Amino acid sequence: MKTDGLMGMVRMTLLIAACPLFLHVPLLALPVFPESAPATTSAERSSLADGETVVSTSDLDDGVTSVRGMIRVDAPAASIWRALTDYDNQKNFVPKVRESGLISDNGTEQEMFSVGRTGVLFFKKTVTIQLLLKGDYPKRLSFRQTKGDFKLYRGEWTITRLEGVPGRVLTFRAHLKPDFFAPDFFVRAVQKKDLPGILLAMKERAEGMAGEIHGAAGKLP
Repeated sequence: MKTDGLMGMVRMTLLIAACPLFLHVPLLALPVFPESAPATTSAERSSLADGETVVSTSDLDDGVTSVRGMIRVDAPAASIWRALTDYDNQKNFVPKVRESGLISDNGTEQEMFSVGRTGVLFFKKTVTIQLLLKGDYPKRLSFRQTKGDFKLYRGEWTITRLEGVPGRVLTFRAHLKPDFFAPDFFVRAVQKKDLPGILLAMKERAEGMAGEIHGAAGKLP
């Protein structure tokens, strides 16, 4: 009986010791959105086919805003991927981005920073964000904030095909919550104002790269 009790205590100790291994799994490893392409309406597909951007927002619990933006891109997936991961040059082609760059790359994950100016009407703010990114080349680029002006900033870029839409569809999806005072309606207004310009910049950059020879630059595992 004493032996059984001792073995039970050992097993319990090992179980408790193992718990942190599960609790400290990186958040990035947990999918935020389903792997399938987001559902779209016939009106949205028609807008995408016509070259328009499609942006929608919604309120989640605890002050979190959900945002989705989509645009048609007439370029190979590799070119779109290169545009998304051109961190050092995003300050040169993405609207309102003043500074950007790659911080680190360990071959599996990358970390980048971005400083931008945003706002609507009379409220303007400089926003700094540092992101950890992990890719499934050339389909999905997931990200989450590690440091910056948000309590929550987490999401993904996806490159997919969509029935009835020529080329490929670049989609941005994120859940975000600022770490500064900003009413929900203000956050939604900023996203609806800024995201179309970001999507269009990625589209133009990718289509401009489409004629180049595609190497492995910017590719994440």
